[in-house]
Amino acid sequence: MKALISILYVFLVPLAVIGIWSCESRTDNFAGKGKAEFSINMPEGTAKSLSGDSLNNGIISYHVLITVEDNEGNIVISDSLIPVFAFGPSFTSENVELQTGEYNLTKFIVIDPSGTVIFAAPLEGSPLAYLVNDPLPVHFTIIAGQITRVAPEVLLVEDQPPGQFGYASFGMQIIRPLGFWTICILDCPVCMRPTLLTTANLTILAANGWKYSFKLEAALNNLLIRGGSEVYYFLLEKEGYMPQRLQFTAKELMGTSKENPLVLKIPWDSNQWQTLVLQPGPEGGKDAMISNLEGDKNFGDYKYFETTFLSEPVLTVMRSNRSLIWFSLDNLPKSAIIKKVELHLWYDIPVPWDPALIVTDSVTSPGWYGAVLQQIVEPWEENKVSWNNQPKSIEANQVFISPFIKNANFISVDVTNLFIPVAGTATQNYGMMFRLWPTEKFPGFRFASSDFPDAAMRPQLTVYYTVN
Repeated sequence: MKALISILYVFLVPLAVIGIWSCESRTDNFAGKGKAEFSINMPEGTAKSLSGDSLNNGIISYHVLITVEDNEGNIVISDSLIPVFAFGPSFTSENVELQTGEYNLTKFIVIDPSGTVIFAAPLEGSPLAYLVNDPLPVHFTIIAGQITRVAPEVLLVEDQPPGQFGYASFGMQIIRPLGFWTICILDCPVCMRPTLLTTANLTILAANGWKYSFKLEAALNNLLIRGGSEVYYFLLEKEGYMPQRLQFTAKELMGTSKENPLVLKIPWDSNQWQTLVLQPGPEGGKDAMISNLEGDKNFGDYKYFETTFLSEPVLTVMRSNRSLIWFSLDNLPKSAIIKKVELHLWYDIPVPWDPALIVTDSVTSPGWYGAVLQQIVEPWEENKVSWNNQPKSIEANQVFISPFIKNANFISVDVTNLFIPVAGTATQNYGMMFRLWPTEKFPGFRFASSDFPDAAMRPQLTVYYTVN
């Protein structure tokens, strides 16, 4: 009996060991993870032409779109885009990691850099399935630690619809982002500089239906949108302002840069700043010229609004002329809050001047000569004022006018400071004194006055205000 047990032991133990080794070997192969490598098994002669097209300075730009199911029909990989690499005349995808097991490849589509489907593996039963030896699904096995190569046969798509390959559609498209630089400003011609950068909401719509909203900062914005559309529609919105609808081409957006961003403008709402325009004639205007050579003479009816230092031909001496002007603001609402005031002046014949007198454009330089508009703080009458009884004016908040050469015959001067004086200098305003600065040396300026024959050239004051 003992001999029989010994014989059985001799035969059974090796069998048990073999069985255990077989189980361990199977566990090693079918537990854990392996990798799948998808190759493009394309028609003969096609690979060579594509290998050159798909490389752009060493960058592969083709992709395959795959769907993989397990043996139970559960989708493991759904419409996943995988980059394709060129190896000589053939193409191979990145390795895809999968759990060990049995799988079926149920979709295989090759997409070029523009997002166009160029190849597709037909599904079994589809109209074009007869052209390949092994239509989809293609069965493959993943073994732990190994790479399984899967190479379905593909056909040129050309003008064939997806249904010919057994697909409802060819799946996803490669979307190429489009980046551009932009800033948003309040387009306010009457506002003080610098440019008013502002925040806003920007909604961008593409011709293909894509839509997204961005929050723009009051700074340089770098936005990334969906490419592929030739035209984009912008809806620019900011609380308190009218929405702006704009349109730009993809070429315009791609042409932007940090140094040259796309400028989105929100017009200043006319309901916020109202305008009063004053341009009186001889009857309603109040201006006068005064001259040092005729100190007691009144020039209330004088066609020029000027400040000059010119030689007097008869007396062979230099004559200094100054001018005074006042605009009635009685038509402003009582609750009006002045925001900005501009004085527009026209001339028919400019006063000649010697550029050698001008050392610099800076009004703080000792070599600068020009003119100023000063606030008049004492009453005066148009038909009585003269050089010898001229009213007092103050330097505080005075507005400088530099020498200029222009093709146009007018200038616009921001005189807001004369109507909204800073704290500590608030005094009664009786108009503006136009005089040379800092001394009577510069030839000066000669503009039309309210007595000028051409009504369009008379001084004009534009007041921008809000109503409280």
